[in-house]
Amino acid sequence: MYEAFDKFLAVETWYTAHPLDEKRFFKALQPVVRSAEFSPEAMGDYMRQKTQPPNNQENPYDDAIGHYVSAAWAVKEYLEATGE
Repeated sequence: MYEAFDKFLAVETWYTAHPLDEKRFFKALQPVVRSAEFSPEAMGDYMRQKTQPPNNQENPYDDAIGHYVSAAWAVKEYLEATGE
């Protein structure tokens, strides 16, 4: 399921929170966020795994990933609250 974010992560600027990157993130999120199995935390773990530097160094993208986890939670909670 989280492979939906591979294309998003392949864009060189995905971590910058540029409006175009944000738009790409939400397009990647759209087909999976309504799934009962979707977890923003698991999505974040997937992103960390895909972007982990060699030798288990600190991941420089942790802040960006945290931002997208929060965004995914907001969308998921909105959809649940509104019954969509």
